[in-house]
Amino acid sequence: YERSLLKIGTEEERKHSENLFQCESFGLVPVAITIALGLLLGSIKIPLFGGSSFSLGTTGGVLIMGLILGHFGRMGKLSLAVPESTLKLLREFGLMLFLLGAGFEGGVNLVTEVGKSGGGIVAWGFIGGAIMTLVPMIVGFFIAKGWMKLPLLNTLGSITGGMTSTPALGTLINTAKTEDVAGAYASTYPIALVLVVLACQLMITLM
Repeated sequence: YERSLLKIGTEEERKHSENLFQCESFGLVPVAITIALGLLLGSIKIPLFGGSSFSLGTTGGVLIMGLILGHFGRMGKLSLAVPESTLKLLREFGLMLFLLGAGFEGGVNLVTEVGKSGGGIVAWGFIGGAIMTLVPMIVGFFIAKGWMKLPLLNTLGSITGGMTSTPALGTLINTAKTEDVAGAYASTYPIALVLVVLACQLMITLM
């Protein structure tokens, strides 16, 4: 009986996909549509307390729009399916550009600060940053594994999403040799992004 249901479901999915069309084989049109709609979503300003405002920005808007369109998989008769090879290429290229920009900006500031303080401020900043990064990760890991009993890859993917760290996701995918961690990352990233922005706005208002 279960095999019959599975066969029927597979045939329905195949017939459903046959009714959709693709503009091109590389899946760049769905990517472009997602980016355009994500930029529009990220530009929406939501008023907050103290006269400030909140927006998802380019990253958060595109991610949430990707989750929405990826869930439905279509827009009318247009298929929004993107080949896995295209997704991997775009992810690696985007990660490379992100690290390139962060490296250039961080390198200039690092040399400037070292020249001013002789390295003391940089050393303390590094230690403080390491503590602020590692402690929440370790606490979150033991809560997820010990209390919530989540699988290891889901736990690590959720932690990288909570950090809103795309480089950490890339490293985790390469180390684990699986794309499954991306689902957990995408689930926690929007929540962490919103809460971080709200927390910053709250601290600025209180100070």
